[in-house]
Amino acid sequence: MIKIAVIGVGRWGVHLLRNFLEHPDVSVAAVVDPNPERLAALKQQFNLDESVLLTTQWHEIEQLPGLQAVVIATPAIAHYSLIADALRWGYHVLAEKPLTLNPIECQELCQLAEQLNLILMVDHTYLFHPVVERGQTVIQAGKLGDLRYGYASRTHLGPVRQDVDALWDLAIHDIAIFNNWLGQTPVKVQATGTVWLQG
Repeated sequence: MIKIAVIGVGRWGVHLLRNFLEHPDVSVAAVVDPNPERLAALKQQFNLDESVLLTTQWHEIEQLPGLQAVVIATPAIAHYSLIADALRWGYHVLAEKPLTLNPIECQELCQLAEQLNLILMVDHTYLFHPVVERGQTVIQAGKLGDLRYGYASRTHLGPVRQDVDALWDLAIHDIAIFNNWLGQTPVKVQATGTVWLQG
């Protein structure tokens, strides 16, 4: 049984919390969110046991007995400090994408996790979607021949996030899928975009 804490239970974090509560090999030990009303509502919605720590204070989980991992689903601007703290406290980390908004910070966190022998994973959920898994099977079987390029198109507007743009929120999925399918990183990327939202 893996004992975890979920940090941030907004739009996406609540889905992560629900899935971990239903997972037979996971025990949710704590939920951290700056909004006490949100915590109270989730306690009722999921009928959370009294043993689950509900707190607005991140540092309250630093010494939580038996805690092994944290799941971070906060706005991206907060990721670096939260992930760095969690790793230094000895916890494995599953972070919502993007890991951070700064590639140098991403490298620092990866190096820190490696030094401490901890898992640091970014939540690229589409990699585990049955259609994406099937695509990988087809590609690995060589049924498509030699692949020359990948093409992706995003045609849905929303949800609109205030902390990241379309590259960090949407295109990152396509890039992760291509990287995973091919076992490579891009040599060249071309992108176009249009501003649909006004001030």
